[in-house]
Amino acid sequence: MGKLAMPREVMEEIESSTSGFSDRIQLVRIRFPNEKKLPLASCEAGNIVYVFTRGELTVCPYLVFAARTPQSLHKAEEFIVGNIFKDEDIAAKLDAYNFGSRYKIGGNPTCEGCQINAQCGKGCPAAVIASGKKIEEVDTEVCPMVDHK
Repeated sequence: MGKLAMPREVMEEIESSTSGFSDRIQLVRIRFPNEKKLPLASCEAGNIVYVFTRGELTVCPYLVFAARTPQSLHKAEEFIVGNIFKDEDIAAKLDAYNFGSRYKIGGNPTCEGCQINAQCGKGCPAAVIASGKKIEEVDTEVCPMVDHK
């Protein structure tokens, strides 16, 4: 369990108590226990851009934050496209930055051999990085195919 994480039992209780609202609102459960063997959501990195106050443009702020943790095997600069104040060609840099071709999320034997691989989005690569692993590794915290006991 991470420093900011709630115990599994609390997360399961939240899921149970909110499920009655699913017919009226869309529930998006992020980083909840996944005992139903449902595929994980996919990463949105590169689909939405974020600008830090100093002008750095990133494909995902969570990847930058995760890369800045002491245990990270990645550098924050990998996920920063450029600076909107300093780079005249920032639009071209953004167009040229292709997250999907730079990193193969789920590019590991566990995901590649998994029975739900084709449907699975592989979870959050920022969580993988923050846990001290390479971005291609399994998001073990929420992977439905990994034993969480």
